[in-house]
Amino acid sequence: MKIHVLIIDRKTGVYQQGMIDEPVVKGKEIDNALKHFGASYGEINWIFDQNNQIKYGEIIGTTKIVSVITV
Repeated sequence: MKIHVLIIDRKTGVYQQGMIDEPVVKGKEIDNALKHFGASYGEINWIFDQNNQIKYGEIIGTTKIVSVITV
């Protein structure tokens, strides 16, 4: 599964983006991809989730927003 991640700091405008496609435990693909960018699934307040294919949220306690697309 390919995981596309975009993290934007709304305060500074600095962003990170990339695609991760590596074998991991089933169901942990998104968390694994987020960890490459210094975030984890549990520290994100998910605002939008469309069948785990398109997700949008905010990293709790920061000014960063996250979008994840799975293919």
